[in-house]
Amino acid sequence: MSENVWDGRGLPPAARARIARAAGDGVRTSLLSAGGALSLQATGFEIVGEVLGTAVMQISWTGFGGCGWTYLGGLSTGPSTVTTRWTGYAPYVDALKAGRETAMNRLTQEATALGADGVVDVRLTDTRMEGNKHEFVALGTAVRSRGDQRPARPFTTDLSGQDVAKLLEAGWVPAGMAYGISVAVRHDDWRTQSQISPFSGNTEVAGYTELVNHVRHDARREFAGLAARIGGDSALLTDMWQHVWRLEVSDRHTDHVAECVLTGNVIARFHSTPHQRPSSLTYLPLRSSR
Repeated sequence: MSENVWDGRGLPPAARARIARAAGDGVRTSLLSAGGALSLQATGFEIVGEVLGTAVMQISWTGFGGCGWTYLGGLSTGPSTVTTRWTGYAPYVDALKAGRETAMNRLTQEATALGADGVVDVRLTDTRMEGNKHEFVALGTAVRSRGDQRPARPFTTDLSGQDVAKLLEAGWVPAGMAYGISVAVRHDDWRTQSQISPFSGNTEVAGYTELVNHVRHDARREFAGLAARIGGDSALLTDMWQHVWRLEVSDRHTDHVAECVLTGNVIARFHSTPHQRPSSLTYLPLRSSR
C-alpha cells in the first residue's frame, strides 16, 4: 500500500495536517460566536481550535423491509425488532449508528491530539449522497480548562458556548452527547386502509399513530441507555427528528416506515452551591459623573 493512501485507521491525513499546522503557527480557529467564546473564557476555558470528524457509509442492505405484519398460527404477532409486525431495519440502524460514532470518535481524537478537555457547539449531520451513501460530519470547537483537573476523555456537547457557561455557573458540567435511533415499518392493514379512504372523513389513523409512537418510544429507550453508559446525573434532550415514508412492497400492497432520531447531552453535577456572578448592571453608573 502506498504511504499516501489512508487505510481508514486513526485520523485521516487532513486531520493530522490540521493538528500539525495548529502546533506550528499557534493559530486557534473557532466556530463559536463572540458571545460564546467570551462566556467560556469567563468560566475558565480557553479555545484550542476547530475540530472535525467525518465518515461516509455505504448502506446497501437496510434489512427486511416488509410486509410489516406476520401471522403465526392464525394469531397476529406483537411488536418485534427482528421480523413480524415491526420488521427488521436493524442493519440500516446499525449503519447509521456506526457512521455517527465514527465521526464523533474522529472529532474527539483530534481534540485529544490538540490537548483539549472538551468540544462544544458540536454540529452532527447526516447527509444523503448519491446512491446509498451517507456522509456523517461532526464539527465543533475544542476547549481546554485553565484548571489542573483533566478528564480521561474530552467531553462533547451540542450546547452553545453561552449555554455551557450557564451550566458551569449552576454547578453542572457536560459529560457527553447521547442519541437514540429507531426505525420501524407497519403494514397498511384493512383498518388503516379504511381510515385513509377519501370517504372516511376526519378520523384518526390508529395504525400510523401506533407506528410513530413506537419509534419515539424506542428512540427514547436507546437514548436513555446510551446516556446511562456515558454516566452523569441528568440528560438534556435538545433535538428530535422524525420522518415517515411510504414503502411499495408489491402491487397494491404498501407499508409505512417511520424513523426517529433523538439527540441530547448528558450532564454531571460537580457542586451544589452555584456561584452567583453579579449582574453587569451592578457596575453601570446610574447618574452622570459631571
